[in-house]
Amino acid sequence: MGTQFEPGCPRFARRAAIGKALGVAEIPPPRQVTRGRRWIRDGVRGVELTWNDTSAWLLTPQDAIHPLPAILLMHGHDGVKFYGKEKVADGPDGVAPGIAALREHGYDGTAPAAGLVAAGFAVLVHDVFPWGSRRVPWEQLPERARRAGAHLEGLQQYEAAAREHEHGLAKVAALRGTSLAGRILTEDLTALHVLSACAEVDPDRIATAGFSGGGARVAHLLASSDRLRAGVITASMSTYADIADGHADDTSWLMITAGLPAVCDWPEIAGSAAPTPLLVQFAEQDSHFGPTGMRDAEASLRRDYGNSTMLLTQWFSEPHRFTAAMQDAAANWLSLHV
Repeated sequence: MGTQFEPGCPRFARRAAIGKALGVAEIPPPRQVTRGRRWIRDGVRGVELTWNDTSAWLLTPQDAIHPLPAILLMHGHDGVKFYGKEKVADGPDGVAPGIAALREHGYDGTAPAAGLVAAGFAVLVHDVFPWGSRRVPWEQLPERARRAGAHLEGLQQYEAAAREHEHGLAKVAALRGTSLAGRILTEDLTALHVLSACAEVDPDRIATAGFSGGGARVAHLLASSDRLRAGVITASMSTYADIADGHADDTSWLMITAGLPAVCDWPEIAGSAAPTPLLVQFAEQDSHFGPTGMRDAEASLRRDYGNSTMLLTQWFSEPHRFTAAMQDAAANWLSLHV
């Protein structure tokens, strides 16, 4: 069947159609990348990066010899928009307020970026719209969204309003001929450009990884870039039929783009990158998807990868979480393929 880079391969046309459905245009490089605060903590050397309106952290092993293989680590949705990169990594100020509880619930109390750095990778974690530094300020939220959080206080107030506002953002993107997922993908492609240009990084050894909404971002990036050596998708793989059959309320707009189901099913987005090495981790007790949808997605991925050994699927007896064991398995697999 060839590879996704050969015009005669069916996946070549699929990738073009995916990009068109998402509404992604040509990605210009960032206007300027600025380096800010630096820190060293627990064997991790960090530096703040900013470009356009985006804040990011580049993390490397403290005593590593450059250039390093690198991971573009995608933060997830997590029902929390006030923070982005802080959910999966620690910056110059340590663990952000309120993040410890989120990590305990979804990440076994760990910061996934730390495990990847310990495995020898440079890791870039960046905020994307509308999370973290790219979040919509409270005063710019529409009145309807602010009313949704009126009975709450602090971060809970913002999150309730932001949750309501996400639907409006998806509508506006559609009216402009793109999609919320496409806008996020555009920012991820720019981040990939930034990572490739970092002096600490080997530009020919870059992979991407993400959990939940971060995994959805990985699927889109795999379908849209030829720079990636590998990808890891955790707890973000099912079929559109399964999502439509009772799971849409648990699925963010990151996985739902009008017009995309007419192009291909959800697993075929990631499958369009075959034979790029791909690890897909399933959580057997995942309330976001049904077991049939996840098994059907696994079968779809195997059809795209055929006899290739570059696809690995792993099943964990877990709910919708990215446990320490899952993180270790992902880091070990990436060490073999990046």
